[in-house]
Amino acid sequence: MAVTTSPYASDALPEGTVDVVVIGGGAVGLNGALILARSRRSVVVIDSGSPRNAPAEAMHGFIVLDGTPPPKILRRGREQVRQYAGRVVFGEVASSESAAPATDGDLRFTVTLADGRSMSARRVLVATGLKDVLPEVPGLADHWGRGVVHCPYCHGWEVRDQPIGILATGPASVGHAFLFRQLTEDLTFFAQGLTWMRPPAPGSRPAAFASSTPRCRRSSTTRTAPSPACAWPMAMSWPAASSQSPPGWRPVPRAWRA
Repeated sequence: MAVTTSPYASDALPEGTVDVVVIGGGAVGLNGALILARSRRSVVVIDSGSPRNAPAEAMHGFIVLDGTPPPKILRRGREQVRQYAGRVVFGEVASSESAAPATDGDLRFTVTLADGRSMSARRVLVATGLKDVLPEVPGLADHWGRGVVHCPYCHGWEVRDQPIGILATGPASVGHAFLFRQLTEDLTFFAQGLTWMRPPAPGSRPAAFASSTPRCRRSSTTRTAPSPACAWPMAMSWPAASSQSPPGWRPVPRAWRA
């Protein structure tokens, strides 16, 4: 969902040409801006205010910052960029186009925001990240980042020893189930209508599913493309068979164990 009101004080757009415009105010964009600003480059970060990990209560698996809420990380990142004269502007980029080069032949780009404001830059760093595309299951989006997660390393510890259901989305779902299996003794695999390409041999892992659906896409100001690295299933920490299960969900028999 697009954010229309800035959650923090936005800097003013600079006049004239800046060295770099960074599109994306998440961790990657802010880190790139920090390095550039420390190298005495004039930098402007354009932040739409909708980071991918916004629903998560905390970020895990990164030394020193393990357990830190995402908004706190971004707030500290903005502060550090500004320490070196970098600017962070709340807004959404509508377009980034090549402009007439400078007299010495150096490149120029015109970056235009959705509200009509624009600026000139020598370089553009695109750090828009990914956007999760969730299965169209009633109630799932409301629990995303808490009761419904996708990464055993990011969120597995928080759901350890709980009943976990794996919602299959493609071949990667099989390996994903084994990763979550080491976190709980109670795991249910929801096949979602997918069928085996061949039956698994006794004691072995299943071969693959007959179909695959990417579940993430790379965000861009110009196009959207599937990201194979994100073709992971959803893991649900809801009990497999209870009143908390989304409507229409049915557990399937366990056909294998890790």
